[in-house]
Amino acid sequence: MTQIELNDLLYQLGWVLKGYEFLIVLWFLVTQFPTHKWSLFYAHGKALKSLQLHEMHSCFMTSLCLLFFHLLGSEIDMFFLGPLLSGLDDKIKVFYLAGMINQFMFLLAVFYLHRIRRCLFSKTARICLYTTIIVMMLQMMELIARGYFDYHELKFVYILTFWACNLISLAALSIYPIRQTLSYFKKSKQI
Repeated sequence: MTQIELNDLLYQLGWVLKGYEFLIVLWFLVTQFPTHKWSLFYAHGKALKSLQLHEMHSCFMTSLCLLFFHLLGSEIDMFFLGPLLSGLDDKIKVFYLAGMINQFMFLLAVFYLHRIRRCLFSKTARICLYTTIIVMMLQMMELIARGYFDYHELKFVYILTFWACNLISLAALSIYPIRQTLSYFKKSKQI
């Protein structure tokens, strides 16, 4: 498999993950919006009276941010891998730098949305933030190794760890909707 075929395959797999992230956001909108209305987007501080509400809002904000920044990041990556830059070294440097900036913006967005809304960080949010830090470190490693020292042997370590972090984040995002859906069905069976 050539590098171009591998990039195309990973790009297509990325869209599968983004589709799943969209389904998670859609689940929140379908199941939580009828109950919480616009407070799903705007509730903060004293309106979040229980740990369950903090967890629900934290998971929703994190899933929304993750979807947005994954969409943004994949399109930025494809833009920089295109014919914009002529030299391979320039493409490599800009690709990893843009990825790190996108990951950092995700961190800031999640952190500040939680702080502005005075919402506690759920386990889901923390796991997503930790995996994002790992991805940023990987991108820094690749920027230095591939961009400045022309050392390309860490490529598969990067790809495997990057995808492992994405799958861990996706699994963390899936826990809340799955748990709530199973709880709903358990309650409806008892009635």
